[in-house]
Amino acid sequence: MPAREEIDITIIPGWNLRQIAADWQKKGLIKNEDEFYKRVGKPAYDYAANGQKAPILSFTDSYGKDLYPLLVTKQKGVSYEGYFFPDTYRVYKDAKLEDILDKIFTNLEDKITVEIRTEINKQKNNLFTILTIASLVEKEARTEKDMKIVADIFWRRYEKGWALQSCASVNYVTGKNTPAVSAEDQLIESLYNTYKYSGLPLGPIGNPSLTAIKAALYPEKNSYWYFMTGIDGKMRYASTLDEHNANVWRYLR
Repeated sequence: MPAREEIDITIIPGWNLRQIAADWQKKGLIKNEDEFYKRVGKPAYDYAANGQKAPILSFTDSYGKDLYPLLVTKQKGVSYEGYFFPDTYRVYKDAKLEDILDKIFTNLEDKITVEIRTEINKQKNNLFTILTIASLVEKEARTEKDMKIVADIFWRRYEKGWALQSCASVNYVTGKNTPAVSAEDQLIESLYNTYKYSGLPLGPIGNPSLTAIKAALYPEKNSYWYFMTGIDGKMRYASTLDEHNANVWRYLR
């Protein structure tokens, strides 16, 4: 009997479910994105607002015990965006979707260590919220230091009830990848749109790396309220809106 062919699949930090579905379809692991979304949920989709129930994943042992307790932290009404830990996975080319998910969620349980879980509980928080902040941080910042600074800005905006105003959250809804979203896109009706609605988006907007997760958990305290990435790829910070607008004018032209 011939050996089963194996292939590598890589989930890049920040990738969302659309990108994962496209990659897996290209590799022949799924027939189409609908097959994938039916199991793990649609990206940027508000199931409750549409009068529907989001898919629920259940992996149990022979005694009925949850194999992946972290999946239970996901809030109802959204997909499993954020729970696909970025890494490279070796899978059989003819593997069933369930087997691939099993491997990915096993890795998630390993990477979210006891230390991380303890710190989340210590902060009276939950993994879903941490993943949501981390997913924004992953898309808005490039370096570990910038991630920690941006995470602190997001947390303080969140605590004050401000709109987080993350362009990445709008891009998640539209499927675009623009550094500065248009005024028209900022008005798009979606609870993932952090320009239109204050507080956190409905859920994670992608799948954050361990670096981004730790940045969300251990942010670097600072006095900034605004940030932006210039066309040169560098992050600029500001303490006032006037300073921020000056940075936008100077570095995005």
